[in-house]
Amino acid sequence: MTILKIYQNFFIRNLIISTLVIGIIFVCIYDEINYKGRDSFLLLQNICIGYIPIYLGILFSNLFILKKFLFKKRVRLFWLFYLTFWIGYYIFMSYYFDYVGLGRIKTLSILSLICNGTFLYILHALIINKFSQTDKDIMNFKSELSFLKQQLNPHFLLNAMNNLYGESLSDPDKVPDRILNLSDMLRYQIEATKKDYVFLNEEIDFIKKYVEYYTFRNERLVITQNFEGAVDSIDIPPLFFLPLVENAVKFSAEMPEPFIHIDLKVKCQNLSFTIKNNYLDSGSRLSSTGIGIENLKRRLEVYGLKHELSCKKEKNTFIVKLNIWHLPTAVS
Repeated sequence: MTILKIYQNFFIRNLIISTLVIGIIFVCIYDEINYKGRDSFLLLQNICIGYIPIYLGILFSNLFILKKFLFKKRVRLFWLFYLTFWIGYYIFMSYYFDYVGLGRIKTLSILSLICNGTFLYILHALIINKFSQTDKDIMNFKSELSFLKQQLNPHFLLNAMNNLYGESLSDPDKVPDRILNLSDMLRYQIEATKKDYVFLNEEIDFIKKYVEYYTFRNERLVITQNFEGAVDSIDIPPLFFLPLVENAVKFSAEMPEPFIHIDLKVKCQNLSFTIKNNYLDSGSRLSSTGIGIENLKRRLEVYGLKHELSCKKEKNTFIVKLNIWHLPTAVS
């Protein structure tokens, strides 16, 4: 059983806390009145006789007054019941201490226990609420990440099928090789989307296969690629660059001399990715759905990566820059 599960278990948590409190009181009294040589069991028994009713009072106050009224924002009723209960409880404990032979109850001591018990319960409630909210956030993030990653597969496949259809009409002899190439890319996509992170060099290999597929299909397309740094030293969420490369390939295809420049640099755990492509500024038959870029933006947010993503147009050239800092280190 983990520490968190132990803490969340009501009976185990209270048993541990009560044992610690009784132990601390025992040690303090034992040293203060020089109880050495006397019956230690009798001292422990007297501490339990005094502590257990106080503990039960605090427990009742926390569960049936704080939880029922204060936490549900019924403040007036809370103060009415809280003060009434503790005034009546203090009167009862004064008689109780005298009856069991523990002497006169110390007002300052019981006030301290009441305040500490109330404060610790409020702190406990905040901690439990934080744990609960964190668990919900984790579940939501996992669900959203799964959805976002799966969204990439049909998006990519739709484009690929359209391309294969066009190729089968214009140059059917090349289709078998293109299908094998496509099969390799889809296999990687299927495996990659099962993971939260993949090796950066695997992502680069996938991008190379992707652009090779399109340069074979469009002989006019000129693609320059530059990869610098220790690309095998860090991890990256899967298929991060695919939406950017897809858009570049799609919109540059309308140009008489299409080009794409890809530049990726790694320094320590920081990554800089830039992609440039030319596009038809006016008269384009294409319209962007925005799925790829929006998907990437949302995934960056969900992963909690410190990043900077910018898009700009310069003289029929579309430029996207993505900087990511503090990526996790790759583990072989």
